[in-house]
Amino acid sequence: MCNVAKCEINPSGQEDIQVEVYDSFGPLESLQSEWDEFMESLDCEIFLTYDWCRIWWKYYGTGQELRVFIFKHQDKIVALIPMFSEKIRLGPVFIRAVKIMGTDFTISTVSIPIKQQFMREVLQKFRDTLFKNFNLDVVCFGPLSGTYKGYDELLKYFHEFCNNKYHIRSISNKVQTYFILDENREEYLHSLPKKRQRAIKNKYRILREILKEDVCPIVSRFATDQDCRPIFNRFYEMHQEHWQKTGKAGHFGDWPQSKEFHLEVAMAQSKHNRLRLLEVKAGANNLGYKYAYKFGDKYVEYLDARSDAKELSRAGLGNIVFCEQLKKALGEGVIYIDSLCGKYEHKLRMGGKLFPANNIFIYSRGLWPSIKVRAFCGLAWLLHMVYYNIWFRRIAPRLPFKRRPLWKLWIRTHMFK
Repeated sequence: MCNVAKCEINPSGQEDIQVEVYDSFGPLESLQSEWDEFMESLDCEIFLTYDWCRIWWKYYGTGQELRVFIFKHQDKIVALIPMFSEKIRLGPVFIRAVKIMGTDFTISTVSIPIKQQFMREVLQKFRDTLFKNFNLDVVCFGPLSGTYKGYDELLKYFHEFCNNKYHIRSISNKVQTYFILDENREEYLHSLPKKRQRAIKNKYRILREILKEDVCPIVSRFATDQDCRPIFNRFYEMHQEHWQKTGKAGHFGDWPQSKEFHLEVAMAQSKHNRLRLLEVKAGANNLGYKYAYKFGDKYVEYLDARSDAKELSRAGLGNIVFCEQLKKALGEGVIYIDSLCGKYEHKLRMGGKLFPANNIFIYSRGLWPSIKVRAFCGLAWLLHMVYYNIWFRRIAPRLPFKRRPLWKLWIRTHMFK
């Protein structure tokens, strides 16, 4: 089924912009190439490509309503905003929210795919289409990528178009780590503090001594379309084994259906030569993995894993695996590596830079809608503090029980905190 609404405005005296709203992926299949090319042309994240959205919807879209907004000018896409709507109950309060596709049940951040010269007209039409045609309480834009260049303009236009009838709330409660790369590996490493440069060289020296590298040289290779599944499974096992030794469930234990989701995404994106699942080996030794994707001129580094073998512990395999990924990235002309949300000291020591990841919320200025949304946000904050910060992070890891996945209610509400 596809609901198509076509509307007209006149940007700078040019032909009209039309908007089409789709509520299923069936009619969109023929647009896959155009969809992905548009996302790449705007330097958007891989999380908004057709296959990523389609597979996310397959695993996490149950009970929700699809809303894919496609804006065209002279029959060419100028904006494509994949969203979904859902009803969320938290205690005595429920809201109807519209969110960006893929921002629940994963750790993704996104840019808003709108051509800059059409942003004003698109956002005006988006507002009219969304609030006039759909019953909702709040629109959520975020978490927005730390390098999203259109954030200030996006916020400006939302204030211009919505300020009389709607509250515009901007929150920056997360940071995102990026590695900004130079032209070659040596220049990048030389930009690090001298102490860190010596430490990296020392780690490689220790590894060579342990492995006798002339017999067991380091070999780094990406998974291919043919061996994606077995390499992904080896990565999964190493990642989970490491975290379970610390009393934690690991990413694939914390996030519901995440192994099945990521394996299917990896296999789909591998067909487009975007998967960058790196396996680093020396002889029979699996040193570690980097689970990443290449889209445009950037890598997005989703997860990693490293061997816990005692005989290799002195070598600092985390740094070595990162350097092996770095060599691959620079060889492909990658400008930066997106390491997603979170502040990690080991990433900062390797030259990572922090950027804010923002959320924008739009909701009615009416008395009851305002009370409902603010009450919901307060309850979301309370749930985050009590369940996630106190129970999930501090108490549960110390108990001798098998860890359970994150509550779906927390996953769906934590962006409101």
